[in-house]
Amino acid sequence: MEIEKYISEFKLKDYKNFKEFYNLTSKPIYFTALGILGERSMAEDIMQDTYKSFLENIDSYEQNTNIFGYLTVIARNKSYNMYNKNKRTVSGDDIFYDIGEEAVYDDGGVEEILSHLKDAVDREIVVYHVLLDYKFSEIAHIMKKPLGTVLWKYNRAMKKLREEVERQ
Repeated sequence: MEIEKYISEFKLKDYKNFKEFYNLTSKPIYFTALGILGERSMAEDIMQDTYKSFLENIDSYEQNTNIFGYLTVIARNKSYNMYNKNKRTVSGDDIFYDIGEEAVYDDGGVEEILSHLKDAVDREIVVYHVLLDYKFSEIAHIMKKPLGTVLWKYNRAMKKLREEVERQ
């Protein structure tokens, strides 16, 4: 597998193929962070932090482990840390700003659609299943939640999104 070759190079402090590795692995990280945080610039910050942590701790990565799951868990943990930090410091309406930079991904309105789901866990489940095509059993494993809970939250979130679309 090509990704494992890149990881072996990174363990030897050879980062010449990092861009290719990034292009292969960045989508799940971005959409995981966006699903939790609901804001593009914060998701992009999480992407940088995730790769930085991964490279700093690359010796703890075991070969032939699912790299997408591994990076997703890092991004998820960092996203919830940021979410909890911002929840304590920002009161009232959320503040969104545009710094004039293009996003890494054209999310096609995903951010706006996800904004209808106030619960970060619901957003995260929808992102994993709909955008990243994870199976519900994989989502349950990543989130450390029972499969029944994941299914219930997914169905509840999708019902809410359908109702919101019908209202518009």
